[in-house]
This record gives sequence, structure tokens and C-alpha cells, in this order.
Amino acid sequence: MKPVSEKPTGRRRPAGVRVSATYLPELESLRGIAALLVFFFHADGCLRLGSTPIDAWPSLPLAFLRAGHTGVSLFFVLSAFLLSQPFLAEAAGGRRVPRANFYRRRALRILPLYYAMVVLATGLSAESVADLLDGVPYLFFLEAVSGWVEPLGPFSYVWWSLATEVQFYLLLPFLPLLMGRRALFGWAALALYALAYWMFVVGTFDDASPSLERFLREGLLGRGTFFLFGICGAWWYQHYAHAARARMAASRVWRRGGADLLLLSVILAQGTLLRWVVYTGLPSSEGPWLFAWHLLEGLLWTAVVLLLLVAPLRAKPLLFNRGLTWVGVVSYSLYVIHLPLLTAWLKLTHDILPSALGGGWTVLGAVWASIALVLCLGLSAITYRTIELPFLKRKVRFD
Repeated sequence: MKPVSEKPTGRRRPAGVRVSATYLPELESLRGIAALLVFFFHADGCLRLGSTPIDAWPSLPLAFLRAGHTGVSLFFVLSAFLLSQPFLAEAAGGRRVPRANFYRRRALRILPLYYAMVVLATGLSAESVADLLDGVPYLFFLEAVSGWVEPLGPFSYVWWSLATEVQFYLLLPFLPLLMGRRALFGWAALALYALAYWMFVVGTFDDASPSLERFLREGLLGRGTFFLFGICGAWWYQHYAHAARARMAASRVWRRGGADLLLLSVILAQGTLLRWVVYTGLPSSEGPWLFAWHLLEGLLWTAVVLLLLVAPLRAKPLLFNRGLTWVGVVSYSLYVIHLPLLTAWLKLTHDILPSALGGGWTVLGAVWASIALVLCLGLSAITYRTIELPFLKRKVRFD
């Protein structure tokens, strides 16, 4: 079957999106939501600085804030959903994706800003000339291997996800080799992955070192389920979205609130799951066997993606609008720079507004976080234009 054609939206493509690529602006808004979830997760940590641990079930909105690390999971799902589509089309008999161009596009997308941050973080943290070597392992995305890198906090605390993305980029071009006539190899590879995931990620083994556990759980083995859900969602979208969209548009039930009720149910389910994560505590929820909660998390985010693209939602402007789309465009910059800026803002205001920090989401705390968000978005717009944009314009040359 042919891939679903792109819907006319009347919206301009952001820089870096090829003319031949299907552009789905709704996903740009979801990127913005993912970045904001991560921002507010760290802002919440600042506002609760020194306060007692949480020992009660949070409200649903607070759960999305305090478990805002789920925004990274959404990033992974979106990345796989978008990047896998050309390879899925190739596997179905479509145009072959030039592998060299794929890697060039990925390098131009993530390396300029990332390397700039590595250089900046290394320079700011170095106390001697020898310390300048601390940034070298990060250039090769070795963040997930504890003991191989020296922390360059607060910059490096979010870089682990970029290392996981790079691992996904390295394997994604092999996807067509596991589909179609070679589907038997694909099922075998999936079975082996499921076995390794269950044994070494969801389960545990007594002699595992903390650094090895971190590598397994934060790397592609542990987070690969999000990419798999994104790929499956992309496959479904290419083959069935057109028919599903037509059926739902023709149904009064779906048009008159049924689709919105389904989306709300998915969001409530995700929120309930995140409430449990907050109540349990992140370290405990990432422990043996409980780690499997990420399977449901990835499934629910994939459902949100597909419903936003296919369903006739009356509430769609709440998740897809110009503001969130703009945040999505600068989301990479926002993700990379928000934690260093939040840390600097925390140090600057700690003595000036002590009552805003440690009390949680009071009015003063909300004002503190709002100012921090404005500062982060402003700086993100600058880094996007000065660092990302010149390379994104080059990226479209490689089709």
C-alpha cells in the first residue's frame, strides 16, 4: 500500500524539512509539549528544593509536572514515527533511502548545537588544561556509560537521551532488511530483543554494576520500546490512516465528541500511570520488574500521536496550535539549554526570593517558573537562529 499522502495545512514547513518528506505540523506541537513537560519537571524540582519527599498521590495535572521526564519518552516515539516512514515505504517497494544522506541529515540536525554545548560546558567546568579532555567522550555520545565520562553538570544531565537517539539512528536504516520477504528475520530479531529486554532491563541480575544497569536501561535496549511503538505507529499510519480518518469523519459519534472522549481517556490513563510513578518515586518505579510500566507509557503516547493525526477532534486546538508549534520548532534548543539556565536562575534568585523556592507551586513559585520559561524560550530562539538554522538549511540538500 502507498503511504498516506500529506494533508494540506496551509502552514509553512520549518527549516530542514525536505519538500519530498511528509510534513505533519501536529507533531511539531507534540514536540513542543514534550519539551515543556521536561522543562516543568526540572522547574518543579527547583521549586521543591529542600522540601520533604512526596508521600501522597498527586493530582492529575501535578503528575504530568512531577513525572515530566515522560516528555523524553514522547520525544523518542515522535522521532521513530517520523524517521521510520521513508524506510517503511522502502520496505513496501518504494524509493530506496540513500543511507549516506540520512546520516548527513541526522548529523546536521543534532551535532552543531550539541557540540557547541559540549564545548561550552567543558570550558565552564574546567579547572585546568587537563580538564578540557573531559568533553572528548561526550563528542562520541558515551554519556550512558558511567565511569567513562566526567559529569559536566548541569549541561550533561540531559545528554543521555541524545546518545540513545544516536544508537537508534545507527540501527534504523537496517529496518527494510527485516521486513517484506525477510520478515522472518525481523520476527526473530524482535523475539531476541524482547528476551534481552525482559532479562536485562525489566528483570535484574545480581552481579550487575550500577553503571551497567544505567547503560542497559537508558540506552537503546531499555528505551527501544518507545522507538518500536513509534515505528509501529508509523506503519499503521501509512497503511490505515486514510481509511480510519474517512470512517471517523463520516461518523456522527466520532465527530460529536466521541473522538475527544477517546483522546481524553488516553490522556487520563497516562496521567493515572504517572500519578503512580510519582507516588512510587522514580528510582523505585525504575527498579526490577516495575520498569515494565514504560511499555504502557509508550503505547499511550503512540495512541495520542495517532488520534491527533487521524481523529476529528473538537479539542484539537488545545494540543495543536501556533504557540505549541513554535515551541516545537525550537524544542531541541529548549531541551538542551533549559537545565543550565534554570540552574543559573536558581542561583541568582535563591537569596532574592527564598520564599519562592522550596514551597512548591505557590503563586510566587509559578511566577518564578514563568519568568524562567520566558528566559529559556528567548534564549532557545537565539540559539535556534544562530546555531541550528544555518545547518538546517544545508540539511534539506540531502534528499
